[in-house]
Amino acid sequence: MNEYLCHDFKTPRIDTSRRLPSSFRAIPVIFYLALAGSAYVMTMDYFNYKKALKQKVDAEERKALSETQRDAFKNEKADLEAEANKADQVAKWMEGARNIQPIAVKIARAVQTDTRITQMALERSEQVPANIALTLHLNGAQVSTELAAIEAALGQLLYRSYSPQQTKNGDVVEYHSTLVRQAD
Repeated sequence: MNEYLCHDFKTPRIDTSRRLPSSFRAIPVIFYLALAGSAYVMTMDYFNYKKALKQKVDAEERKALSETQRDAFKNEKADLEAEANKADQVAKWMEGARNIQPIAVKIARAVQTDTRITQMALERSEQVPANIALTLHLNGAQVSTELAAIEAALGQLLYRSYSPQQTKNGDVVEYHSTLVRQAD
């Protein structure tokens, strides 16, 4: 056996091209630099993407918090408006209210000693608080003159009777009327 193991079967060729210029040796270096640069850019993009996702989640949390605060403020505003509406209604009620004690005193002083007031009710309506519903139960002999005296006494307080009604049951006369305040 031959100790020479390698045989060269190539034949010399003269028509082969020249070697590449030495400046082309920089191409692999540029390739690896571009590869490293793109890896750096991709890594930075990934970190920026994660940062943007975190900022988006934070922004959504802030948005949800601001929406809950807005809803709470709207509810509070609605409650305050309802409370203000109630206060306006109470103010209108109080505006329409007149002191009832002078009316009761005038009615009591207008009645003579021989006539008795068995029942008296002064009620205000919610719809028209300035009007007062008067209900009287009188017991006596001269009830018709007493009713005229009561109406005259109420006239001194600038009240007039609107749709007065009287019913007689034995000795008791029931008188129902709505007192309307006249303009000053």
